[in-house]
Amino acid sequence: GDSHSCALLADRTMKCWGRNKKGQLGTGSADSHETTPVSVSGITTATSIAVGFSYSCALLTGGTMKCWGSNIDGQLGDETTTDRTTPVAVSGITTATSIALGGLHSCALLTGGTVKCWGIAGQLGDGTTTSSLTPVEVSGITTATSIALGGAHSCAVLTDRTVKCWGRNIFGQLGDGTTTQRNTPVSVSGIGIPAPSVSPASRYSVMTALVVTIIIQVQSIFT
Repeated sequence: GDSHSCALLADRTMKCWGRNKKGQLGTGSADSHETTPVSVSGITTATSIAVGFSYSCALLTGGTMKCWGSNIDGQLGDETTTDRTTPVAVSGITTATSIALGGLHSCALLTGGTVKCWGIAGQLGDGTTTSSLTPVEVSGITTATSIALGGAHSCAVLTDRTVKCWGRNIFGQLGDGTTTQRNTPVSVSGIGIPAPSVSPASRYSVMTALVVTIIIQVQSIFT
């Protein structure tokens, strides 16, 4: 995250450390910080984890998802904008296979290749400029194999090894040859077979051939 870290342990529990002003460590309190790892309350079946800007999420066995921490734009997906110091269930997510967090928005890749996102307006890919407190389906994405989020944009690798991105585009990070904000996914120019890996960082997206995977680094919520 921007100022906290988390680890998934072998027994499927989690520990986090760092800043805790918004409850992003999941301990049940919002202390100033923790300089050593502390256990996240109630997480015992995590299969993967992700951290965003002052919040954290875990994908659980069975495809459900829980999040905690800052919720100013509904990025926890629990139908509120209330910060949470312990994990809460993301509404309607029951078949997730992977998760990714951005600055103030979150996404889940679902069984079957669709993607749902929630949180701040303009990064959800549903064609609107409205924030959502619950997951909404990304328009036109039905064959995704992996996803990644930057500070204010998102990308998906598709089964045909092309990449589509959506959200803020001030630096051209969507790769469509423009700097135009995109509220629905657009194709990244010139990316196809061989398979790319895509790494949307806070201000740009990087494609490399050979491996289909996604690596995420969130450094700023303003890009």
